[in-house]
Order: sequence, then structure tokens, then C-alpha cells
Amino acid sequence: MRDSAVFTQVKALQRQRRSAQVSAAALEIHVRAVADRTGSPFPAFVPDHRLDAIAPGPVTTLAALELCLAGLWYRAADGYIVADLDLVDRLAAPAGRRWLRAVGRFLREYLSPR
Repeated sequence: MRDSAVFTQVKALQRQRRSAQVSAAALEIHVRAVADRTGSPFPAFVPDHRLDAIAPGPVTTLAALELCLAGLWYRAADGYIVADLDLVDRLAAPAGRRWLRAVGRFLREYLSPR
């Protein structure tokens, strides 16, 4: 996933009440981990070895702890369960559907009567 797309997702997560207090670094690990699992049989499960491939161990350990405290992740055997199913679904959707959703959001936000 491109850095610009990752940071766009991080900014969107920072606007949500549930993840507003989570650090940007932890949200970046969150987005990268979910993007890494896209297309896998269990996209909401992040194994420890895949998490360690995203960033150095101390960085991912602190991010995982922060994400667990925020309720975005839960610890499981040999990995983590991602509770943020909206992000899992958003990143798993084909690019065409993501584009259509973005156009729909734009139309609702900017063209609806105020």
C-alpha cells in the first residue's frame, strides 16, 4: 500500500471518536497490518510474524498494546484479532468499489442541501 493511501486512512481514523486518542504511529501500524492481510483467508487476524515484518519489534509491540487498549485489536494465540471491521472491509473492497464509495461520499457531503 502506498504511503499516501496509508496516511489518508490514518487521517480518517483520527477523526473517529473510537481511535481519536490513538497515536498516529499506532494507527499507521494498524492500517499497514490490515492492508498486509488483504486477500488472506482471515483478513481480520494479524499473526505475530507478519506484524514483525511491518516494522521493528519494539515499534509494533507498543503499537499493538496501544491498539488493544483502544479496543481496536484483541490479543489471540500467535497474533491479534482486528476489531475495526470497517477498515478491514474498506481495504478489502476492490478498487472500483472504493472509488464509487468515495464519489458517493463526495456527492453526499458537497452537493446535498444544507
